[in-house]
Amino acid sequence: MSKFILFLLILALCLTGCGGLSASDAQATADVVAAVAVDAALAALPPTHTPWPSVVVTVVQTEVVEMTREVEVTRLVDRPVTVTPTPTPLNTPTPSQTPTITPTPTDTPTPTATPLPTATPNLAQTATVEAYGALAAPKGDGFYLVGVDILPGKWHSTSTSDGCYWARYDANQELLDNHFGIAGGTVNVRSTDYEIEFDDCGVWEYVEDAAPVLGPDATEPKGDGFYTVGVEIAVGRWRSTGTGESCYWVRLDGKQDILDNHFGKAGGTVTVRATDYEVAFEDCGTWEYLGP
Repeated sequence: MSKFILFLLILALCLTGCGGLSASDAQATADVVAAVAVDAALAALPPTHTPWPSVVVTVVQTEVVEMTREVEVTRLVDRPVTVTPTPTPLNTPTPSQTPTITPTPTDTPTPTATPLPTATPNLAQTATVEAYGALAAPKGDGFYLVGVDILPGKWHSTSTSDGCYWARYDANQELLDNHFGIAGGTVNVRSTDYEIEFDDCGVWEYVEDAAPVLGPDATEPKGDGFYTVGVEIAVGRWRSTGTGESCYWVRLDGKQDILDNHFGKAGGTVTVRATDYEVAFEDCGTWEYLGP
């Protein structure tokens, strides 16, 4: 009987090891062999008068189940990191201004230059030195063509009348400038003028190139009239001694343009400057020199 049990065990092991049975069939075979072994053991016991108590054999079948599960594991890994410090920028020089490229302008036609008026007379109209001399000769009442009959420049009246009239005209006989009143003043004839008129002003003398020479009576009291500064009247402060209400004085430049003037009560003062060309007094009484 023991040899038979041993045979079954060997057979079960062989089938299991050789892959002839599955795991479940092998387990069942093992259970059967175990049961047969128990029965054989019981049968081998010697008989006694007292029956053997029933023996209950509990066979515990343990099934091992292998389970595989993928588990994601998060790992903290220390990794050395080299930090390169950002260099501090040095003071960057301010870039110079980039010049703006100016587009090349389109060529425009060059305007024809207008010739400036000549300060000297047109000698083609006079032709000779004798005629030029005649242009600068003293002038009386009448009309004179500029550059033909009279030389451009400053002309001074030598009269003392109070009805002197002079006028400057252009080529269309349009009035450019004029004066009516006391004689003894100056008119500046321009080369752009066309014609000059003189009336009741006495004799006109050409003084454009005359050197200013201060007269011996330049600081003596002055009455009504025109006075050339630095020649007939001294530079400085002058005071009116009149008491009237219609005193008029005026300071003029070399072109008869007004620099300053006054009309009204007499008795005031006026400062004659070296840059003035001429001054005129009318109905202001006598003017006395107070000094520079």
